[in-house]
Amino acid sequence: MNRRIARFAFALLALVVLVGGSALPAAAQETADLALTKVADQKNVRIGENITYTITLTNLGPDTATGVVFGDPVPDPLNLVSFTCSQGTISGGSFCAVESLPSGASVTATLVATPITNPARSERRFSNTAFISDAATTDSNSTNNSASVETHIVGKTP
Repeated sequence: MNRRIARFAFALLALVVLVGGSALPAAAQETADLALTKVADQKNVRIGENITYTITLTNLGPDTATGVVFGDPVPDPLNLVSFTCSQGTISGGSFCAVESLPSGASVTATLVATPITNPARSERRFSNTAFISDAATTDSNSTNNSASVETHIVGKTP
């Protein structure tokens, strides 16, 4: 009898994988469309001034997103001044770890940085990119999981 049950379970699992790609019932497979946006309070920043980046993660649904980590690995031309999350906990210096984000909800991270002096170049342009680094929920659209802002360091403060 145990062999018969084992063969039936194996055949059922093979059919589920062949047809649906997963052994979890459809109700257990949560999906959400997580989207990031990013803005800077200025496009041109001088050495000694702060620049503030606001990163917004929005769950476009349909399900609640769980276990989401998003943020901004501060690029080389900048020094981190502060990083805050409107929800969740700070992880790895400039990332937010959010346990649960319902459909339609948003969470905001604020990164404040200052440009690093470079004696060889008084002006520099660079791109600063934020991204979703992890999520326990399946994301139905990964094309909106990062957002970039171009920044121009324009020299020293007078």
